[in-house]
Amino acid sequence: MSEVSFKPVGLDRARLLALMQARKLDGLFLSSPENVFYTTGYPCLPGSGNPIIHALRNMDPYFVYVGSDGQIVLLCWGPAGMGIDYGADDVRMSFTAQMALDDLAALIDEKLKPGCMVGVESTFPYYAVRLLEEHAKPADIQVVDDLFYALRLIKSPAEVELIRQSTHIIDRTVMELAQNLRLGMGRLELTREAKWRMLQNGADGVDHVTMAFGTANPEIALDEPLEPDQIVTLDLGAVYQGYVSDNRRLVYTGTVPETLKELHKKLCWVVAEMGKALRPGKTFAELHAYAYELYAQAGIDPMFLHVGHSLGLQVEEHWIMSEDPTPVQPGMVLNIELYSPSDEGVMIGDEETFLVTESGPEQLSTLPVDIIEKKF
Repeated sequence: MSEVSFKPVGLDRARLLALMQARKLDGLFLSSPENVFYTTGYPCLPGSGNPIIHALRNMDPYFVYVGSDGQIVLLCWGPAGMGIDYGADDVRMSFTAQMALDDLAALIDEKLKPGCMVGVESTFPYYAVRLLEEHAKPADIQVVDDLFYALRLIKSPAEVELIRQSTHIIDRTVMELAQNLRLGMGRLELTREAKWRMLQNGADGVDHVTMAFGTANPEIALDEPLEPDQIVTLDLGAVYQGYVSDNRRLVYTGTVPETLKELHKKLCWVVAEMGKALRPGKTFAELHAYAYELYAQAGIDPMFLHVGHSLGLQVEEHWIMSEDPTPVQPGMVLNIELYSPSDEGVMIGDEETFLVTESGPEQLSTLPVDIIEKKF
């Protein structure tokens, strides 16, 4: 039987090596599901088609080593390595947690010398750091989270297409949910239906189902019933081949009050103007300041810490904050989300996803922005 290939779709090895050289790193170790998947294609994400590798990570931990020569070594669970061609130069398989640690220790002894400079993620396990200190005796251990944030901010064309597909899945699911709302249904019922419909529409997994009726907390899955003249928040994210989406739309169970409609219209304008501003050369800090200017022009109160975030293997990879000098670059996929409180105490806003290109932004989200009126 021929091997099945699982390769990373976004990794730029030359750029990774250049970033490592700039930090004078002799090697770096990765253990997070996102970065292990990003560098090797090893399907260890919680939203993978079969999330068993993620589920068993306590008994079968996985690691990636990247050397100063650009070579990548994957340490993985034996059953998940058989008959699979991963995007690593060397794949070493173990069958127990102790075997995995023995393999990690042997790899450290093989690749690193005392006095080396080593990079790790901030989430790299403490027990693995102790092995690194014992076997390599490094001069310094650097946290390389920022290195991988910089690397993953720029998406390859293949990554963009996966995010586009994930976004289309969400757009379709939101409209189906809006059509199937009925008075008296509980939010938990709607949550289950949202998850089912994401999978039916082509998702591999569920990233988030942030929904609420009225003023209920949308971040926690409560079970309030749907009532007349109530705002319904539908904020969903799907996983498609590892990459996620994020979209928000509002439904009203009755005739939308004019004051609410006007507030939402203003916020949609702010988000649309922010989308137009996503051009190479601007910084995240400038975008943040511009959002405040637009709020003032619209005459509405701001309600945010960040004005959006990048999308990729995580729904919020990098926030757009007020003092962030990160420059906007082609290949970034940025989600702009801005809100303001309504008179009823509901967070009203809009959320759209944009791809930054040399010629200007391309909007990936496709749904109409108006509040959907649901009359019974």
